[in-house]
Parts: sequence; C-alpha cells; structure tokens
Amino acid sequence: MSGKAVIKATQMFTKTGRASQISLVKEITIGLTIGAALGLWWQTAHWDMAKKWENFYAAEEIKRQEAKSQQA
Repeated sequence: MSGKAVIKATQMFTKTGRASQISLVKEITIGLTIGAALGLWWQTAHWDMAKKWENFYAAEEIKRQEAKSQQA
C-alpha cells in the first residue's frame, strides 16, 4: 500500500476514523439477539416437524389396530 491507500486505511482503522463509530457492546448485543431469534425459530420448526411425525405414526397405529379388530 502506498500513498492514498495508506491514508484511507489509517482513516478507517484508527480511533479518529470509522472505528470511533463502532460500538463493540452494540455489535455483540445485535449478534446475540439475531442468534437467539434464529435459534428459537429453528427449534420451533423442529418441534413442529416432530409433532407431525408423531401424529402420523399415531394415526397409522390406530389404522393398524382397527384392521386387526375387523379381521378377528
């Protein structure tokens, strides 16, 4: 890097440039909030899928028992 690139990098990454506008606590809070929200959504989707499969197999078992009782 030379000339203007060095000056631009210095302005971006020093406390007098863009780095002074970045809040670490704010970044961590935003990341944790988004992570928790997506994790909750993902877990809820898995619970719903498990409930669908549980209901499917319960219905199959009822059908199987009815078929056995009709044969006997």
